[in-house]
Amino acid sequence: MGKESLLKHSQRGQDARQEVPMRTPKPFYAQERMISQPALLTCPPCGDLLGSCYSLAWEKTGPRLDRVLSGASRPGRCRHATCVGSRLRLLAAEGQRLALPGSTSGDAVLVRLGWWRQESRAT
Repeated sequence: MGKESLLKHSQRGQDARQEVPMRTPKPFYAQERMISQPALLTCPPCGDLLGSCYSLAWEKTGPRLDRVLSGASRPGRCRHATCVGSRLRLLAAEGQRLALPGSTSGDAVLVRLGWWRQESRAT
């Protein structure tokens, strides 16, 4: 009725190309670390000095043209519990400019890739 196959799922026929093991991504080792603080020093609603949060809002490692940079953002918040700004977490604009949202590469890397694609007339 049915013959048992001698080949296993991981094996291929003789005419097929040999399986190539999947490459693992190369790790990025940061050469420089940057922790950004918010540019505002005072709370917008009450005007009192902002305090730093202990935890980081985000942390990202990504390549640049000349080095690998590790960046993080330490948000600021109002110290008064009764202030409306005490529930806000103010992030650093400088840290947000490290990479576009959803991307690990910086703007200079993306521009260079776009330039290369245009020069080679790639679609």
